Amino acid sequence: GKPTMLDESRDVLTRTASFSFVAFILTIAVSQAFVWDSVGAEIGIWEFNPAKCTGLGASTLLPLEEVLWLFHHVVKAALWQLKMGDWRLTAAPEAPPMPMQPQARAAGNMLLLGVWVAGVCTLAGDADSAKCLGLIASFFAPVFAIVFNLGARYWRSHWRLFVSGWLPPGVWTVVIDCVGQQQGVWSFPPRYLTGISTLPDGLLKLDIAAVYLVSTFSVTATGAIILAASSEFAEVRKEAAASRSGVPVGEETLWDLGLFIFYGAAPRLTTRVAELMKPMVQPASSAWRSLSTDPADVISLAAPSSQAALSPSTRVTADKG
Repeated sequence: GKPTMLDESRDVLTRTASFSFVAFILTIAVSQAFVWDSVGAEIGIWEFNPAKCTGLGASTLLPLEEVLWLFHHVVKAALWQLKMGDWRLTAAPEAPPMPMQPQARAAGNMLLLGVWVAGVCTLAGDADSAKCLGLIASFFAPVFAIVFNLGARYWRSHWRLFVSGWLPPGVWTVVIDCVGQQQGVWSFPPRYLTGISTLPDGLLKLDIAAVYLVSTFSVTATGAIILAASSEFAEVRKEAAASRSGVPVGEETLWDLGLFIFYGAAPRLTTRVAELMKPMVQPASSAWRSLSTDPADVISLAAPSSQAALSPSTRVTADKG
């Protein structure tokens, strides 16, 4: 069937969020990828064969083909994640979305901080064989920290959406990289790699596979969070509209959805930001802050049958003013 972003019968805010996700991730992910890709090329972790490139982009560290590869990588991953959001088997939550336990969240953040510190130290150190892994840790641990916190309430409930959106494009990109190596388009000097590899001629290198799997996940996980939150917010809006008994309010926008997503990760900070931004942009309603952020509160899903359980109906908790 039609992708959600093209189906005019679907929720308008969800469609708008899908388009916005593609535009946002193209801007942010490609910009960030250009930086870390350039750093990797400057170090010498990867090299491009001038005999198999057009020569365009020679004024930068990356040939034009590599920049186009970055766009291809991001767009492919983003569109695949959106498609997974259309399939009931992968998009339907397995459990009610709920806040992560504070201890687990703190432990995850400390782990990611440690990974980032280790990555920076590795890049600045003398152990060349760890440079590639250090580059990954330095640039993606902060990204994973953002994704980890914003998606905290959805990791358990929507794990199929995260995994199905990530693995196929991630593995496909690794396969394409192996073809590129085999054809001599690019190469990876052993000096900067751990040396762990498989396939003939070591085409599948652990370090390089990690680059693609990690970068793909940063794209698809962002999309999965937006899709999961859009679905939950749609149910919250329905419940809130019913409870208002016909009182007219404005139509929720991306601002409301953004507040909803960030409120699940940092309720106090999000509330302050919403108050500060009121002179410039007003939320359409208070639905964005209707969910409990207490892990002890389980947000119920209406599931009168196994089939109905595939369409979540989220209970709105008491409005906090």
